[in-house]
Amino acid sequence: MFTRLKPLIILLVLIIPSISFFFKPGVYWNMHDDMQLIRQLEMEKCILDGQIPCRWTPDLGYGYGYPLFNFYPPLPYFVGEVFRVLGFSFISTIKLTAALQFIVAALGMYLLVTSIFGPISGLVASLLYNYAPYHSVNVYIRGAMNEAWAATFFPFIFYFGRLAIIKKNLFSHLLLTLSYSLLLLSHNPMALTFSPFLGIWLLYWLISSYGFTKETFLRTFTLGISLIFSVLISGFFTFPVLFESKMVQIESMFQNYYHFSVHFVSFYQLFISNFWGDGPSVWGTTDGMSFSVGYLHWGIALISLLLVFFNYLKTRRITWLPIILFIASFFSIFLVHERSTPIWSVIGIIQKVQFPWRFLNISAFLLSLLAGTVISLLPQKPHIRLFSLFTITLLIFALYQPLFTPVTSGPINDDQKFAGKAWVNQVTGGIYDYLPKTALTAAKAPAKEYVDEINLLPDEYTLSGQKKGTDWMFFNTSLKKPAKVTLPVLYFPNFVLLVDNITTSISPESSLGRITFELTPGDHQVYLKLHDTPVRTTSNILSLFSILLFSSLLFTTLWKSKK
Repeated sequence: MFTRLKPLIILLVLIIPSISFFFKPGVYWNMHDDMQLIRQLEMEKCILDGQIPCRWTPDLGYGYGYPLFNFYPPLPYFVGEVFRVLGFSFISTIKLTAALQFIVAALGMYLLVTSIFGPISGLVASLLYNYAPYHSVNVYIRGAMNEAWAATFFPFIFYFGRLAIIKKNLFSHLLLTLSYSLLLLSHNPMALTFSPFLGIWLLYWLISSYGFTKETFLRTFTLGISLIFSVLISGFFTFPVLFESKMVQIESMFQNYYHFSVHFVSFYQLFISNFWGDGPSVWGTTDGMSFSVGYLHWGIALISLLLVFFNYLKTRRITWLPIILFIASFFSIFLVHERSTPIWSVIGIIQKVQFPWRFLNISAFLLSLLAGTVISLLPQKPHIRLFSLFTITLLIFALYQPLFTPVTSGPINDDQKFAGKAWVNQVTGGIYDYLPKTALTAAKAPAKEYVDEINLLPDEYTLSGQKKGTDWMFFNTSLKKPAKVTLPVLYFPNFVLLVDNITTSISPESSLGRITFELTPGDHQVYLKLHDTPVRTTSNILSLFSILLFSSLLFTTLWKSKK
């Protein structure tokens, strides 16, 4: 048992330097997307308030709220809540969630490559995946936790997809379903960009296992069922994204600075430059952050072609897998370069990726996987393979390990992060992301507590009994005159207002899109609550039913296996 676990223990030890920062107490790091803590806070508020799944985040948008988790993938914050339940601070939670992402991604790659080529290949591929420069860019520079978590599931999906083809058992299909569901709940653009490469991978193993036979088509059908099952499990999030995005202003997320054409990367930046920084991505080649593929990654890829060629001369057989991985990985890199503009222009859906350099997630994965095949092409002598592992490991630490630490960090705690200017920066960050279309502009000042505006003098009305949650509020009011009331909440379907337990019509005001309604003189009870639309209700039901079915099938399969 120890002999089998030894490579795994070595792997976990070797990735420690890449995550050591996350275990330093009391420090945090500067990142581009410095919204991690506020998102975790909003997710926790939703769960404690019973808003499950979380859709409306009340503190964002300068306190007016907006439907963040109706459209923004929730998985990293589900993971974070586990650490919160265990008593960790918000800052420690984000750091531990990031560290866990590194560990799970490395284990996934090790599992995938070891299952095909053995533990030495698994170690090489896993270390290269863990220490890929763009992995550090994602976490330590951009703070793109969703994107990083999406890449975590790439190797698991490849592993269980191959296993489902070879083993042909229900358990493998269920784990493929689970893995792909977690990808869908992590990052929409990554699911979009990864899926074609998954198709190539599955097609290779189908043809190499069954050829062009009836069995191939049967296996294709069962794989399709597994992936459709994934969509249903994640449907509580996936379907609102597909069918309700028209309710919010997502157009600004793909225009001007965010247009794909602004963010292509040069050949020099991809393959030659060793620049490192935490600045922004800009037009041209003066970007403030690195988009390096990694010397070792592309160097080993070139070596793979030589080994395939020499192997062919020796055996007169073509080793197709490394060739396919080579073509796929360099095609993903090509999509980062400006020369790929015609593809981006013709295939409009990939423009939703925003930044072409996001394809570096794909290339890092495929090139690391390709490196695992390189070890398998070496002569079948243990000392040669061990020497290769030792050499590659030394080069990884020499070239990549210094990158895995923040450029800027310092001491801070939760109280400081959730107060003053730091709080304002978080609740206003990304204020135009998912802003309801009823708003002409985003708020420029913080929302008031219960009533944002009312056309009465202070002595002409009173408020009492105020209560509020994440997607609801309640108060009593007494008016001396008729009034038009503006609530500090943005109009969004299906907010329902009850005045004295009677449904009352609401409308968005013309500027910020806040909820307004009319009140007559007298005493009133006012209750506002966000209800699910038919799309949200249907998606919740589909997800709940699918999760129950999945759990039942998994339990039954494990029980039969145990017996």
